[in-house]
Amino acid sequence: MKKILVSSAIALSAFAFSGMHGNMPMTKAHNMAPMKGLTNTTVVAEVYGKKVTVKEVNDYIQGMTKDFRIRLQDLPAQHVNDFVKKYVDTLTFYPKAKNIIKTPQYQELIKKIAVDLWMTKQFRKLKVTDKEEKAFYEKNKNLYFKTAPKLKARHIVVKDEKTAQKIISILEKTPKSQIEKEFATLAKQYSIGPSKIDGGELGYFDPKSMVKEFSDAAMKLHKGDFTKEPVKTRFGYHVILLEDKKTDVYTPFTKVRQSIIAYLKEAKLNKELDNISKEAKVKYFINK
Repeated sequence: MKKILVSSAIALSAFAFSGMHGNMPMTKAHNMAPMKGLTNTTVVAEVYGKKVTVKEVNDYIQGMTKDFRIRLQDLPAQHVNDFVKKYVDTLTFYPKAKNIIKTPQYQELIKKIAVDLWMTKQFRKLKVTDKEEKAFYEKNKNLYFKTAPKLKARHIVVKDEKTAQKIISILEKTPKSQIEKEFATLAKQYSIGPSKIDGGELGYFDPKSMVKEFSDAAMKLHKGDFTKEPVKTRFGYHVILLEDKKTDVYTPFTKVRQSIIAYLKEAKLNKELDNISKEAKVKYFINK
């Protein structure tokens, strides 16, 4: 299924900042509960005689991650000291580094940082209505949200073609209303596969999860039909009964809603940026 991709400049993630990596192993030593008692005015350190508050650290983290939702008050306790130390290190070494502010490289870099923060704030301010979300979902269901067909089937697998053909012959003589019951009985009697105890029942499955010969044969069947020729795979010879086929299967709206919102907000932001570029009368004098 095709995915909706959101620009990395806009996609916000609390795990984008060092110290909050999502692959951290979970052990008993990791307490995921927030640290108690933190408020914006809580003093967490002192540098050169100046007190450092939670609010200052929060501003630092939000500036680095461009995610204005992150606060020390909400972070797992084991991360708090890491972030405080990173900010304290910045304050500690800043007096030695502040002369760099006068360099043209720093001045140009500041423009980029300012633009990134501004774009993040603009993105967060944009609104998408329920109507817009659902309209996008319906319009693009087949393009973005359609999943693989789902089949529901029973099968009987045997070692030789002759036995498989015998089973097919029995089924061909069975009244249509009794096919499923007879198939289950034959599966318990003849099948060498683990599903024999359930009458060959496989439940719903993605055809791609089966070997190609099996899935190709199953996809050709209509609901209620069985294969009239044995289907050979590396597991043996199969007789397949198709109980149900769902070809129009979609990822539920609720599962993709947040992706749709981000996609539509980015589209709105891009439109705003295009308008600003037009107002700026941008011209290039290089070959593009």
